[in-house]
Amino acid sequence: MGDFITGILIQSEDGATYQGRVYDRFLRLRHLHGQVLSVFDPFGPISADLPIGEVYEVILTSLGESVRYFSEPPLTLENTEWQGVIIEPHWRAPESTYQRTASELYAHDWVLLGTSLGRMLISPTVFKTPIKPEGFVQWDNIRLDLLAVV
Repeated sequence: MGDFITGILIQSEDGATYQGRVYDRFLRLRHLHGQVLSVFDPFGPISADLPIGEVYEVILTSLGESVRYFSEPPLTLENTEWQGVIIEPHWRAPESTYQRTASELYAHDWVLLGTSLGRMLISPTVFKTPIKPEGFVQWDNIRLDLLAVV
């Protein structure tokens, strides 16, 4: 497996449906370190027929609030749900590289972050100041969205 978040799919449920069509899905992924992540698949969905119990590497984006950027390591670690280091402030997904992708993955550049669980993406619009590689980010996670299955 690569550098993105990897885990075992332990739950997959249909979300909103209309006239037999499923518009989104709710997933639970157990990270290889044991943490269970709740993941929303709003774009398609792309996870409809993924078998439960299998290991997947996924590209997730975090919808965060209270995003804080530090150019140097913060002196104190706030009680925050997530933190990461900026690997690439203007990352663009390579076309036709992943098994399954949501069109949203290619809609714009992303900020590529390294976290304790693996790499993930966050929208550059959450930052109020210029950011640089190796900067530190802390945020409160609202939701994790599935963008690709690697």
